[in-house]
Amino acid sequence: MGDGDRGNARPVTEAAGQQGREVAQSAKAEASQVTDTAKDQARQVKDEVAAQARGLVDQAKSELRDQGRSQADHAAQAIRRVGDQAEALADGRPQDAGAVTDYVRRASGKARELAGQVEQRGVEGVMNDVQDFARRKPGAFLLGCAAAGFVAGRLIRGGAASSDDSDASPNGSGGSSMQQPSTYQPPAA
Repeated sequence: MGDGDRGNARPVTEAAGQQGREVAQSAKAEASQVTDTAKDQARQVKDEVAAQARGLVDQAKSELRDQGRSQADHAAQAIRRVGDQAEALADGRPQDAGAVTDYVRRASGKARELAGQVEQRGVEGVMNDVQDFARRKPGAFLLGCAAAGFVAGRLIRGGAASSDDSDASPNGSGGSSMQQPSTYQPPAA
């Protein structure tokens, strides 16, 4: 190779280097643009997924709320029906009492069983059974206690109101339907 060839090679090498740098810069700029586009699209997908998830959660809440209302309505109707049947039984119309008659018969049978157990085993035996049940099924036990407390409170309140009404008039028919305020004072802590 002569000096002339070397002289021609330098501009070609410089031109090739320049083109290589331009290609690298162009590739870098395009890669940056592709990265930015990918980030934007990923952000859009994330936002769309979040919006759809919020929509699904809102729809599920709405459906649960509607189902809850429907179930509450059914429960209220069933409770009202039992109340009507209990009233029919109390009024001496067992034919209108429906299932409440069966419940009362079952309850009376259970009360007789309990009386037999108390006679046979004494109060301690019954208390041991109650403690065993409370250990096995604490939720059912607490629910039963709450129900028993509610029923006892209603019976006591009804008995006290009935007693107050009969004391208020000389003929026992009851003078006032107003209930007296409670005089109960909670103990000091």
